[in-house]
Amino acid sequence: MLFADVAFAGARGTPPIGGKWSPPAILSACPGTGAPHVVFPEDSPTNGTGPGAIVWSVTAPCPTGAGVLLAPISAEDLPGQPAAPRTATGATIALRGPVSATGGPYGRVVIAGAAAGEGATPTGELLLTEGVAGGPFASPLALGGPASTFAFATAYLGDAALASLADPHDRISVQLRVQRHHTQRFAAPAEVTATGAGADSIEALTVALDFRSDRLVVFSLRGSLYARELPGKGAPHALQRLGPSPPAGARIAAVLSDDDRAIVAWTVRHDGQTSVYVSHSQPGVSFTDPQLLEEFPDPPGLPAYVDSPQLVRLSSESVMLAWTGAVAGHWAIRAAAIDQRGVLPSSTISPADRDALLAGLAAGPNDEALALWSEPQPTAAGLDLGEQAIFAARGFDGYPEQVKFAAPELLAPPGPNSDATVAFDPDSDRAVAAWHTGAGALAYSVRAPGAP
Repeated sequence: MLFADVAFAGARGTPPIGGKWSPPAILSACPGTGAPHVVFPEDSPTNGTGPGAIVWSVTAPCPTGAGVLLAPISAEDLPGQPAAPRTATGATIALRGPVSATGGPYGRVVIAGAAAGEGATPTGELLLTEGVAGGPFASPLALGGPASTFAFATAYLGDAALASLADPHDRISVQLRVQRHHTQRFAAPAEVTATGAGADSIEALTVALDFRSDRLVVFSLRGSLYARELPGKGAPHALQRLGPSPPAGARIAAVLSDDDRAIVAWTVRHDGQTSVYVSHSQPGVSFTDPQLLEEFPDPPGLPAYVDSPQLVRLSSESVMLAWTGAVAGHWAIRAAAIDQRGVLPSSTISPADRDALLAGLAAGPNDEALALWSEPQPTAAGLDLGEQAIFAARGFDGYPEQVKFAAPELLAPPGPNSDATVAFDPDSDRAVAAWHTGAGALAYSVRAPGAP
């Protein structure tokens, strides 16, 4: 068998027909660690190249022990039975979480995570594997660096990139691997920069690709955020400082466009103040001073939130940005289009009288985007991240006016929900969302195609 059987609660959901989202269903009762990933391999915004998958990591109480689980997604966008992926010889892929996953060439799912310490690879070293959702997967490749910080990106045609850390002689450097859509494996790594410091010096990292497979790597180092472009052909460009760095573990959002421009967005929280920055490059990926998009005193009750903002390129080539801002003392979800002039006027898409935290932003095949967020419940002690509802809203670029989003849609009522994520099936226009719920179990819901 290519997969090892695990405790399975059953894909009891059905595709939504009249409603927008199917009722939440439990996919696996195994306790999960880190965010799940919903992946649809594709070579364009409207053409999938292989089955999708939900990928996540679980802890030792699972019957198969700690490791990675993968649930293939059917043509009807229903997840199948979760299993531990195996190689063609039947060996289990020995990765530990948290893991990350993305789409790759030839309909493959690419997965990276920490080594379990089996064999010659040290525990905690970053491993990489890929295969179609139903298996088999390639034997994991040791990347020679820690799994503490790494990031994936995909581009049109099925190109994939992985930015990670290397630590030769205990001197950390940022490295980049790229797999073009016409190749069977990742190319040898290119060094982005040598930090000359320990592994904890790089606290946030991301990568973006354009149509030509030019690459932009963005990372934080010693309190500053830096970017470097590595063209698909030619020498790397000079390292550029963008501004102050985000907190450790925060998301950095980046898009590299085919007109040789780039956009980077990030959030800085310091001394009870939140600042949202956007840096929009000139042609040639030459950055100037960042734009301070929004700045506000932190609403009370949420000391550790760092998961914002997000950027997506729509199927029309427009770019949309979403982030967590504030309205009248509440956290709120905002969205705006970005063009060559910069960030256009924003829209607030979450209810004004409730707190909302951005969880995801996914681009669909019909020029739409889906924003996903959680709403932690208020208590006397502050917001309760252990009791959250999950909402989504579908929107479009309303150029030349503001982006336009429909009314919020409830996926899950308040409960022990966390780590929500979402992706579109490019073939069907259905969206699949997944999140952790009580005791770390994995839940999912499917959105009907084209629902307003």
